[in-house]
Amino acid sequence: MKRTSIAVLVVTAMCLTGCAAGGSSDGSTSGDVVKLGASLPLTGSLASFGPVFQDGYQAAVDEVNKAGGVTVDGKKEQVQLVVLDSTSDANTVADQTRTLVLQDGVAGLLGSVSPALTIPASNTADLEKVPLVSTLTPVGAWKAGNANGWQYAWDLFFDEAAQIQDLFPTADLTPTNKKVALFTDTEEDGIAQGALMEKEAPAAGYDVVYRAQFPVGTTDFSEYVNAAKAAGADVVIAQMIPPDSFALWKQMKALAFAPKVAFCEKCASQAAFQKQLGPLAEGTSTSLIASDPSSPEQQALTTRFSPKYGQTTDLNSVMAAYSAAKILLDAINTAGSTDGAKINDAISKTDSQYPIGTVKFDSTHAYAVPPATFQWQGDKQIQISPKSPTSGTLQAPVSGLQ
Repeated sequence: MKRTSIAVLVVTAMCLTGCAAGGSSDGSTSGDVVKLGASLPLTGSLASFGPVFQDGYQAAVDEVNKAGGVTVDGKKEQVQLVVLDSTSDANTVADQTRTLVLQDGVAGLLGSVSPALTIPASNTADLEKVPLVSTLTPVGAWKAGNANGWQYAWDLFFDEAAQIQDLFPTADLTPTNKKVALFTDTEEDGIAQGALMEKEAPAAGYDVVYRAQFPVGTTDFSEYVNAAKAAGADVVIAQMIPPDSFALWKQMKALAFAPKVAFCEKCASQAAFQKQLGPLAEGTSTSLIASDPSSPEQQALTTRFSPKYGQTTDLNSVMAAYSAAKILLDAINTAGSTDGAKINDAISKTDSQYPIGTVKFDSTHAYAVPPATFQWQGDKQIQISPKSPTSGTLQAPVSGLQ
């Protein structure tokens, strides 16, 4: 059945349970529209990611609408963006993505963040045969969410193995005793990345002397911190949600655990980390993706969003979300249709430049973006690796925890 709209539902604090707002991005409701749907964490434990994604998706839709819209059945149609607030809950993502497909009749879905929220949306995409393009979801944990392989879901982010290959060389930039303490939660990416770090550390010359594993929502880390301190770890690598990391960093400081190098994966990749912790955030590093400076869209996005996000990886996340939306919109144009199978086929043939890089999906429906390491230095996140004309120098020891 033909779907004639792409909807992204914007949910306000007055409407958190799934009400939709119609109309194009400028408020107009006249004419045919193409609907895309997105269930994003605007509130809850991952709320620091949701609005950033929304900005990136909206920027892509605004650009397409300004150029006349997408071509469907030989005529131009406007794109309508509506976002549902998942409250950072996986079950809500599953319910909302089904609602967007079955009730709103969307032609495509845009993803959330992390395997915990992206896998439920990917399941809906495969079940309903409606394409989904996601980002900021480590590809290894995402692929593990479907042993048979994804059919209508696509992901743009780094592979965990590549991330680790960048992480240990970054730690090598300062002298340490090579002893590592891992703090990983029990979500999909925490399990996957923790296991990989334990496996790969010896080859990089590091020894994982302690690993703490804990459920999401943990608030008392004192036992774990004292054990890591007693093990003599100079390097801390954490993989956890932002609110839990705030408690961990405060307790490391209070218990006088002062590692020389500290990485907070996922947790320190948004500006909320520095806003919540202030001086305690100083010197903490994290992995994300570097944007492609040769992309013609990058400068426009930087000009538009740097006043809001400054020099932080939130700006890189905007570019990743913009790239995901543009890939889906370009596929609709290529297909000339809102038929899910035709759009999906067009996505499979993507081979174009976006701010996230020159995207070409592999047979597992993933595009593995090269990772980059950033460090909090003041209110900015400075790219440490890979080296580039704009990269900086690793500051060590981690001054916020000394």
